[in-house]
Amino acid sequence: MTDEQLVFMIVSFGSDKAKERLILRYYDHIYAFAYRRVGSADDAYDAAQEIFIRAMNALASFDKRRASFKTWLYVVASNYLRDCFKRRCVEGVFSPMDGEIPSDERFEEVAESRALAAQIMEYLEKSDYCAYQIVELKIFGDMTFEEIGAMLRLSPNTVKTKYYTAVKKCRKEFSQ
Repeated sequence: MTDEQLVFMIVSFGSDKAKERLILRYYDHIYAFAYRRVGSADDAYDAAQEIFIRAMNALASFDKRRASFKTWLYVVASNYLRDCFKRRCVEGVFSPMDGEIPSDERFEEVAESRALAAQIMEYLEKSDYCAYQIVELKIFGDMTFEEIGAMLRLSPNTVKTKYYTAVKKCRKEFSQ
């Protein structure tokens, strides 16, 4: 069954079997997306669960003419993770070093790179939200320029240009 057929079964008939198939089809992708963003297996698991709960509750708003289900699901995930990240930063709960602790010689390097990644994403979010979304989906979502373009309703060439412009801008801003 296609994603759209499964969505129809869920929305029209409340099919638990269709929900299960749809979730299983995308669970690993959404978990990996969340893990790359939060850096902790436990937090990624919790985030994936919440993302699917939100997606299933909002399934009636899915419109296959605007985007594929996969694209729509990544938008739900991206929005949830952005809100979650902001909330945790404000509350002081977010710890990018949760999970595995690297060896002594790599600890500083990993800590610095995660801190720099957080600064870069914060910088992009404030300066150019579209570029922020593109970079987040490309790096953390491991999506192609075509998939991102479909999600954001931009041509793949525009997405590619915005991505490389953002990379160049960040290199200039954060070079030492």
